[in-house]
Amino acid sequence: MLYLRWLETLHRFADQPAIFHDGDTIRFCDLASAVEALPRIDSPAIARTGSPEFFVNILRAWRDGQAVIPIEKDAAEPVLKCLPPIGCRLVKHTPGASGIPRGIFLNDAQVIADAEQIVETMSLTPDLPNLAVVSMAHSYGFSNLVLPLLLFGVPIHLVSVPFPRIVEAAMHRHSAMVVPAVPSMWRAWHRSGILRTAPIHLAISAGAPLALDLEQAVFSEAGLKIHNFYGASECGGIAFDDSETPRTHAAMVGRPLRRVQVSMAADGRFTVNSAAVATGYDDPRPDDQLGAGTYLTRDRGLIGENGEIHLTGTTGSAINVAGRKVSPAKVEAAILGTGLVEWVKVSGVPSPDAERFEEISATIDQTASDSLDRLKSMLTERLQSWEVPRHWKIDGSNPMK
Repeated sequence: MLYLRWLETLHRFADQPAIFHDGDTIRFCDLASAVEALPRIDSPAIARTGSPEFFVNILRAWRDGQAVIPIEKDAAEPVLKCLPPIGCRLVKHTPGASGIPRGIFLNDAQVIADAEQIVETMSLTPDLPNLAVVSMAHSYGFSNLVLPLLLFGVPIHLVSVPFPRIVEAAMHRHSAMVVPAVPSMWRAWHRSGILRTAPIHLAISAGAPLALDLEQAVFSEAGLKIHNFYGASECGGIAFDDSETPRTHAAMVGRPLRRVQVSMAADGRFTVNSAAVATGYDDPRPDDQLGAGTYLTRDRGLIGENGEIHLTGTTGSAINVAGRKVSPAKVEAAILGTGLVEWVKVSGVPSPDAERFEEISATIDQTASDSLDRLKSMLTERLQSWEVPRHWKIDGSNPMK
């Protein structure tokens, strides 16, 4: 079904630009030719971000009836606890709110539903390219960038780094753009002054709380409203702030997307009902409630009379570093794997930079006090840069003894 949808996109937009990258323009028919040149595969495929080959590998998997697992270009290949079920076409490998990396399985219909709900709610069209600055290996970027491109013909402009002047140059290649980003990017672009003349038709922020002062400052100085977007890997998009003026409550993340229903569970968490809810996990736990169109999130909050969703907290243990979910268990395993420490505890601490939201703190035993620099160096080879702890504490009271 997904590949047939792609073929429909190809038929409509064959000679139109699909991807703008490093000064080149890749058409939809160019992507199709690259896919058809590849031999068939008979197992799940890995698609690494960083180049147009990412999209080719996704389409190849769907062509051959296989699941695709998007990952960062330098990330280690994930190990699933079980094979994707029959009919699975997308595996999101993420810590999610729980803080423990695992695979989330989605079939054709669930992937398509997520794309349709986002495209319709945000009024995305092929006339307005998406600026690709967030990771397309993560649920946010995959849903807002990859799926609109492949299923609806919405082109994207790939940007390798979100530095203000590079982003500014990319934006000004187009008369108008849609820009999905995270709060730390919006803060950096605002401080640089590039938003005053940026041809942004729709500004979106997700991944971490968007501060009211930043939203108001951008609106006042650039006349640009940043729209909050809230979702989860297990169900894709959940809510979107479609208002035209800045919010007055920081906890408000928007109203449910079209064809998405959100209700409150007895314990104060949100329950999402949607055709985009995933099938299940590779490593399910007893407290999971996922499947049959329903997902019980790990986020708490309230729903206003007008349907506005207010997010007030979470029961999960993942660390939110500038919109990226980091697994404490993964970081702890990497630190212990160096052989330089006997025990470690990793947790999130509030960041002095509101847009980063949290920073990673590691408490280790005294045996590593003389080799901390070596430990940090070894971690750069085992973890992504944003997963390396920024704060370190030495504690002589080893709880393992």
